[in-house]
Amino acid sequence: MRYDIVIHSGTIVTVNTDFEIIADGLICIKDHRLCRVTTQPDLAPLPPAEKSVDATGTIILPGLVNAHTHLPMTLFRGLADDLPLQQWLQEYIFPAEARHINTESVQLGTYLACAEMILSGTTTCCDGYFLEGDVATAVKNCGIRAVLGHGVIDFPAPGIPDPAQNIAAAVRFAEKWLDASPLIRPSIFCHSPYTCSAKTLQAAKKAADEKRN
Repeated sequence: MRYDIVIHSGTIVTVNTDFEIIADGLICIKDHRLCRVTTQPDLAPLPPAEKSVDATGTIILPGLVNAHTHLPMTLFRGLADDLPLQQWLQEYIFPAEARHINTESVQLGTYLACAEMILSGTTTCCDGYFLEGDVATAVKNCGIRAVLGHGVIDFPAPGIPDPAQNIAAAVRFAEKWLDASPLIRPSIFCHSPYTCSAKTLQAAKKAADEKRN
């Protein structure tokens, strides 16, 4: 068999059930699938491949997963650090979002966040934010995996001036992106119990259950 990619001579951290570590490892990839993960035979020639990667002196491991992100908020990094949460949100973040968050800034912030994740070896994330359709477009263009949740909150937010439409907007996002990319899974993201009423939380859960079924 001729493989698409062969990666050789690195230390493989498998993260399998036995957490096996393979020194002088060999990985063969065909049609985006791992076909072989094994030790490279001594003195044996490398399997034929379109591309060969010498990983000598490096560690080869599955992509990292960031399970809690608000990707566009990379643009707010360093804004009013080291403050109590409610002060940080109410006095700085919520006003900054109302003033600066739009389609362009959301996409730019998402591209920056994706670039940083890729450089760090993070290939999957779970994100929740406003204007999540614009987040999804940028994530798709970057080619990473993601669970993306459209933000639900009980006051006017970017893209949702009427809070009564928060669940409906989240459902529209989920419907649009459900089959739009094999790497993206849409979801509904309630910001928190202190910004969403019990009624909103229950409605979001009901909508998510209906889309799942």
